[in-house]
Amino acid sequence: MYRITLPILKNTGRHFLNSAGTLFSSARNLCAVTLANTSASGKQLKYSLNSALLIVFAMLHTADGFLTYFGLKFTSVDEANPVLVFVAGVMGLGLSIFLLKLLCLSAIAILYSARRNLGNCWSTATLFSADAFYSYVVGNNLFLVVVA
Repeated sequence: MYRITLPILKNTGRHFLNSAGTLFSSARNLCAVTLANTSASGKQLKYSLNSALLIVFAMLHTADGFLTYFGLKFTSVDEANPVLVFVAGVMGLGLSIFLLKLLCLSAIAILYSARRNLGNCWSTATLFSADAFYSYVVGNNLFLVVVA
């Protein structure tokens, strides 16, 4: 059994705070760039950036679905999402992952169709943060599937 000592917790907390500060700084810089460009070319840049962020988010969701299926089907990894565990118990693993990801991708498609209405800079920063978080989720799932 491993013992977690105070220096390890202190270093982990410090690393977490530094990462959160970096993410907030990136979001603030992204906001400054989008606010500075109020011309037609700036609006086109923001439109393109929001579109790219939404497409990356959809691709990350798709990758998460594949990795979740392969991880749960062919390795000894347990699912942490209680909604997926419940739905998989009722419908089966493959169909439940497909339906839940289809629901998420349809919400992303609605956001993509309304991307012109994403007017304030914090919506772009939120999309950026969601992509960063989901990149971590997909990377963690990939690590669990490869190691397990």
